[in-house]
Amino acid sequence: MLNQQHPLLSTIDSYIEPLLKRVLQTKRLGVCYGLIKLDSASSSRNKSKNDCFKLSIPYAGDHLVWNVLFDSQYPEMGPDFIFNDQNFLADPDIDTLSTWVPSLVKWNPNDTDALLKVLSELLLYYKEYQIHLLGKQGDRLQFEYSTLVGETEIFTEDMEVIMLPLGTKPTETRFLIRIAMDYSRLPPRINKSMNDEAMLIITFYGPDWNRILPQLYLSKTLEDIFGGPEFLHVPPFPPNKYLMDYVPEVKKFIEEKIHNVVQSFESRKSFITVLFVMQRGSILEYDALEFNWISMLLEHRDFHFTVHFNLPSTFPKEKPQITLQSVYHMTSQGILYKEILDDTPYSPRWQITAMVDKLLTHIIESAVPKFQANSMKNRF
Repeated sequence: MLNQQHPLLSTIDSYIEPLLKRVLQTKRLGVCYGLIKLDSASSSRNKSKNDCFKLSIPYAGDHLVWNVLFDSQYPEMGPDFIFNDQNFLADPDIDTLSTWVPSLVKWNPNDTDALLKVLSELLLYYKEYQIHLLGKQGDRLQFEYSTLVGETEIFTEDMEVIMLPLGTKPTETRFLIRIAMDYSRLPPRINKSMNDEAMLIITFYGPDWNRILPQLYLSKTLEDIFGGPEFLHVPPFPPNKYLMDYVPEVKKFIEEKIHNVVQSFESRKSFITVLFVMQRGSILEYDALEFNWISMLLEHRDFHFTVHFNLPSTFPKEKPQITLQSVYHMTSQGILYKEILDDTPYSPRWQITAMVDKLLTHIIESAVPKFQANSMKNRF
């Protein structure tokens, strides 16, 4: 499967291929969750197999492009690197490499993880290099970083920093911050992911770094359960506020989202449970995992019909959608006639038992006579 995803792997020298394969299988190298991409490959000696390649590595909401250069005739020597940030390790000394990239200085050609270890150490050093650059751009950015890691629950392991454009006078500084949360409280999901994560990207720009753009990114399953991207507008970040104050605000914002999701799940579950108790013999099917819907067969004065309750993710704040469907009458399109009820009595403040009772009463006493007449008019 990996060879199908990375067809260039088949062109790599047999010694280097397992080292590279291990890198491409790694789902996270730094803070960002994401695979490293193999962009291209070439040969240092015009041989049939390649020993040089270009990697695209997720970092700070962007990608670092690093060229890895092996010499297949001397694999014990380890790789050289060309970085797209030309100022990084432009003239390294042995002491710097020994401190920050020991796996390269003591390259072990028999270790399948050798290249992965070197890349991991280089990425960590690159982050330190970017943090060092903050201090050269005035007090604001350095203060933002030091107070965030010193005054909040955010650790350096949860952050990545990058100044753009690379290698020149920066016009933009980006902080990527992983917001650690307890997602185990979220209800069961059909498409549950093992990688539920929230990433906050704060971009500083402007002459005094006082123009600030916050953006929240969630893993797809989290985004879906919270109601989609339109429900995830984070609070604004005014220039007189600091990261140490703003990041806890965003964490509280996510915490409230989690609380609302849990509360809605419990309310939907209670709604369906009450329907089960009241109409046990009428239930046709229901969503037993997320409790988003339930269907039942009812009868009124020898007229049989089905009722479909669809509970929105914001229930009980938003009322259920109720659809009545005939079991007798077909439309001209060959489907059973149905109507969506729009004028149902509803208040989110009602107790669930009272809510279900009022809805069923309205269906039987008010909606069904009209629905029966309409279904007969529209029958095919």
